[in-house]
Amino acid sequence: MERIDLEDNPARGRIVFPGNPWPAGHAIEEFAWTGRIDENGNLWFDLHLRSARYVAEGDAESAVAADDWSSPAVWQNYGSCTLSSTYWGEDDGTGFLAATPGNPFHLKELTPQRLTADPLPLIEIDQLEYLAFNIYLLGHDSVADQEVVFTRRPDGSHDIAWRGRIALTYVDDAEFRHRFEARIIAPLEYIRYPASLSLEEAHDHLQAVVDAPEFFTTGLVDGQPAWVPNR
Repeated sequence: MERIDLEDNPARGRIVFPGNPWPAGHAIEEFAWTGRIDENGNLWFDLHLRSARYVAEGDAESAVAADDWSSPAVWQNYGSCTLSSTYWGEDDGTGFLAATPGNPFHLKELTPQRLTADPLPLIEIDQLEYLAFNIYLLGHDSVADQEVVFTRRPDGSHDIAWRGRIALTYVDDAEFRHRFEARIIAPLEYIRYPASLSLEEAHDHLQAVVDAPEFFTTGLVDGQPAWVPNR
């Protein structure tokens, strides 16, 4: 992964689209890392990212473009990027499978942990409708072959290195010929769990999928039960 400098905005990060008109990438204005435990006890991580407006980086490197990907005018027409498993509703994106019962995600360890989603090649073109994340980039496009690496920092937040491949399906191009790379520093905000669980059952589910259940206490997020970090 190419080095992405976070000095300008360490609280959020940057996202780069190699080959687009802004080689230094774009600031990230919104980012959220959240979790949810499903009815089977699996832990999923959702990520939500919104970039600053493309033009916020100033003049593009070149006004000469061979295609839409390298055209400043095309990028400016679409404003900014949203890459998310939650923004368009949870039924439209699964996020990353982070842990299964007995195989926990390690919040205490400093060793980087890698998760993946939607490896290429896709088996069928219909899979484009059921990808783990959605993206608005140059229109409503598609993202696959994703990898995210979480590395714990001394303050308990994580360095998040996230990358994947993009197909410009808004213009009927189903080839994943483009890439994104993002680097963010952020904490895990909460882990939601099914409302049907008792508190004891919810705790059993939590300790089966994270190595540090003691980091959390019960709370509500948008009216739904969740494990929230101790303050």
